[in-house]
Amino acid sequence: MEDPITTRRRQQTLSLSRRCRECDQEALGRCPDCHRSFCQEHFPKQQHSPCAERQLRLAEIQVCYVCGVPVYPDQWSISRTSHFIDQYRCKGCGRYICEELHTRKKDEDVVIVREGLRGHRYQYTIRYCDLCAPLSYVGGLKGLARWVTLVGTIAALVFFHFHP
Repeated sequence: MEDPITTRRRQQTLSLSRRCRECDQEALGRCPDCHRSFCQEHFPKQQHSPCAERQLRLAEIQVCYVCGVPVYPDQWSISRTSHFIDQYRCKGCGRYICEELHTRKKDEDVVIVREGLRGHRYQYTIRYCDLCAPLSYVGGLKGLARWVTLVGTIAALVFFHFHP
C-alpha cells in the first residue's frame, strides 16, 4: 500500500501534464513546434506565447521564396482529438512557399499519437514547390542529394575495395 504523499504527487503529475499552458484548462493536443500541451482555443500558433513570439520574429523570413508574398504557418483544431498543421514549407527543399501560385503538389500526412487512453490525430499538409514536385518520389532536392551521396559513397567504397 502506497503512502498518501506518493499517491497525491502521482495524481498531481498526471493532472498537470494534461493542462493547457496558457489557461490551465484541459489540454487537448501538443504543439508540434514547442511540444507544450494546449487547449483547443490556444492550440493555434498565434494563440500561445512561445510560437506567437517566434512567428513575430520570423515574419520577415516567412515569405514565399519565389514571389516574396508573406506566408503564415498555421495550426488549428476542429475537435478535441483532431488537429491540422500547415507549415507552408516545401518538404523537398525546406523553403517557404505560397499556396496560391507556387505550391505545385500538395499531400496530407496523418499521424496518430496515443496519449493515455485518448488518441490524437495530427494531419500535416505536405507541400512541394515547382522545383521539387518532379522529384517528390525521392523527397525533393534534399532527398535527391541524400540518394546521390549514398550512391556516391557506395561507389567510392566499391572502387577503393577492388582498386589495387
